Amino acid sequence: MQKEIQKWIEKFVSKPNKLLNGFPPCPYARTALIKYVETDSIAESLADTKNNWSDEVEVVCLYTATENYTPWTLTRLVEIFNSEAMHEDIVALEDHPLNEEIINGTKMNFGQCSLVLVQRLSKINKASHVLKEKGYYDVWSKENLDDVVNWRE
Repeated sequence: MQKEIQKWIEKFVSKPNKLLNGFPPCPYARTALIKYVETDSIAESLADTKNNWSDEVEVVCLYTATENYTPWTLTRLVEIFNSEAMHEDIVALEDHPLNEEIINGTKMNFGQCSLVLVQRLSKINKASHVLKEKGYYDVWSKENLDDVVNWRE
C-alpha cells in the first residue's frame, strides 16, 4: 500500500490542479520527508509517534488497510489525540475513504485505505499562512477551511 500512497502523492497530490487555483492539492508533499507506518492500530501508532517524535522526518503517514475504523471513529480518535498532542506541537490529520473531502469540485482523498498524517503543528500552520498569502485558499469554502485549517490555528 505504501507504493500506492507514494504514487498518489506523485501523480495527484503534487500536481497543479486548475480547480485549486492552479496549485497542487498539497504543494509541499513532493519534497516532504515522509515516514510510512503500516498499522492495525491507529491509536497505538499515534501514541507511539507522539512519544517518539523525531524531527528527522516532517510527516509520519500512518495507514491501515483494515476496516476497523468508520469515518466517525477515525475522526473521533484523531480529535482525542489532537486535544493532547497539539500542546506538544504535534497534530494529526485523518483521511478515510468513506469520508470524501471535496474542495472546489476536487476529491482530495486517497480513497484506498485510512490515512493519518502526523506532523509539527507549528510547521503546518506556518506553511498554511504562506499558502494563504499566495491565494491557495481563495477557492476553498468556509466549511472546507474550518474542517482542514481554521480549527488548528
